[in-house]
Amino acid sequence: MGIIAFLYGLIFGSFYNVVIYRIPADKSIAKGRSMCGSCNHTLAAKDLVPVLSWVFLKARCRYCGSKISMRYPIIELVTGLLFYLAYASSGSIWEFLFYASLWSMLLITAMIDYDEMIISDAVLLVFTAVGLVSILGMKAGLLTRVYGLAFGFGFYFAIYYVAKLIYKKEAFGFGDVMLMGALGIFMGFRDTVLTSILSFYVALIIIVIMKIFGKKTGLRQEIPFGPYICIAAFLVSLYGDEIVNLYLNLFM
Repeated sequence: MGIIAFLYGLIFGSFYNVVIYRIPADKSIAKGRSMCGSCNHTLAAKDLVPVLSWVFLKARCRYCGSKISMRYPIIELVTGLLFYLAYASSGSIWEFLFYASLWSMLLITAMIDYDEMIISDAVLLVFTAVGLVSILGMKAGLLTRVYGLAFGFGFYFAIYYVAKLIYKKEAFGFGDVMLMGALGIFMGFRDTVLTSILSFYVALIIIVIMKIFGKKTGLRQEIPFGPYICIAAFLVSLYGDEIVNLYLNLFM
C-alpha cells in the first residue's frame, strides 16, 4: 500500500506544479491543457508522466527543445514521499487524508510564497475549508482548533502590528498572519504554539546557512516567511510530542 500512496503522490505532485504556476498568474487550474512555458505548445499525455517524462525527454521540451526545470520532478518526488510518509504515519484513512492534505497545502503555500512573495487567498481558503472538514475524523476537537486559530492569528498579528510600528511600513506580511490562523484550525492549540515559535528558529537556521554560503540577507531585505512557517508546521506535525519532551527535559 505504501508504494500505491507514493504513486498517487507523484500524480498529485504533477497537479501541484500546475497549481503553483497558475494561481499566482491568476489562471484557472481546472480549465486549459498543460503547455510548454516557452513555445506554448499543448503537451500530450506522454509528456506529462510524473518524473519519467522529464527523464526520457532529457529535461527538454519535445517541441521546441527548451530546458525544463528540475523543479518539476522534484515537486513530484517530494509529494510522492509526503504521501508515503502520510501512509506510514497513519492508523486510519482519516489520518492519512489529514497528513496528506496538510502537507500538500504546506508545499503549495511554501512554493508560491518562495516564488512570488505572496500567500494566496485561494490557497488559504482551501486550507481553512479542509482544516474544518478534518475536525470530523480526527481526535482533536473543535475547541482546540478554535484556540489554535485564535493563537495563530493573534500571535502573528501582534508581530505584524509591532513590526509595522517600528519600520513605518508593512515589514511582516499579513498573509503570514492568515496562514497561521488557517494552520491553527488544522493543528489545534498546542501544535500551533509550537509552530509559531519554531518558525523563527527555522528562519534563523536557514538564514545563517545562506550567509555561510555567501547569499546576501539582511533586515532590510524582503524575504518570504511563509516557507519557514510551512517547514515548522511540517516538523511539528511529525515530531510535536518529541519537541515538547525535548523542551521539558532541557528546561524543566
